[in-house]
Amino acid sequence: MKILMMGDSTMKKNNYYSYPQFGWGQGIELFVKDGILVYNYAENGRSTKSFIAEGRFDNLLSNLEKGDYVICSFGHNDEKEYDTSRYTEPYGEYTKNLDFFAKRVEEKGGHIVYATSITRHMFKDGVCVNSHGEYPNAMLKYCKDTNHTCIDLNKLSIEHYNKIGEEKSKKYHMIFGKNQYSNYLDGKDDHSHLMIEGATFMAYLFVSEISKTKDPINECFIDLSLTNQIDFEMLKD
Repeated sequence: MKILMMGDSTMKKNNYYSYPQFGWGQGIELFVKDGILVYNYAENGRSTKSFIAEGRFDNLLSNLEKGDYVICSFGHNDEKEYDTSRYTEPYGEYTKNLDFFAKRVEEKGGHIVYATSITRHMFKDGVCVNSHGEYPNAMLKYCKDTNHTCIDLNKLSIEHYNKIGEEKSKKYHMIFGKNQYSNYLDGKDDHSHLMIEGATFMAYLFVSEISKTKDPINECFIDLSLTNQIDFEMLKD
């Protein structure tokens, strides 16, 4: 059984060359049960439109088998009106593409769930605000209309950032000074992309929230309440 992930850079599996950047798709691997494989097809800068046009969705489908699960999260790049190769209207092509994904996955016997885009670290007057326009609402409406599960990571992450505040939430993102990481000697002030703590937390939000549903993908994830499964005595020096 597999989980196949499709989305943009906020979900992408990063390697040594982009360290310490992590996608929340990498974080998901910490929450799956033994024997569940995670294949991450997310890629930097992709929208629903370009993910299809570049054949990336076809690549995912070629590895999809009956009984597998797909997690789909797009929006960050669908909203870029200046780029016709990526831009989609939220209640137009964007929604049509979400439906295209569902139909093709289900034709092959897979099960798809959706997640709205995680928030950017964008604060105004000390309050984290939605930077994704109508895309989260469009995805939520589509999923409600078609009876698909959708985890509203945009809302959940905004609420969390407002709870802990602007400064503390910086730790989740690629925000750091010079000479801290060999790949970014000039430092970074990137309020969109995640570091490992942010990626892990976004994955936790997803798994925690979907555990409240009856979606069958729950069979893939560990029970977050069963901390007694950890043998802490064996973790001591």
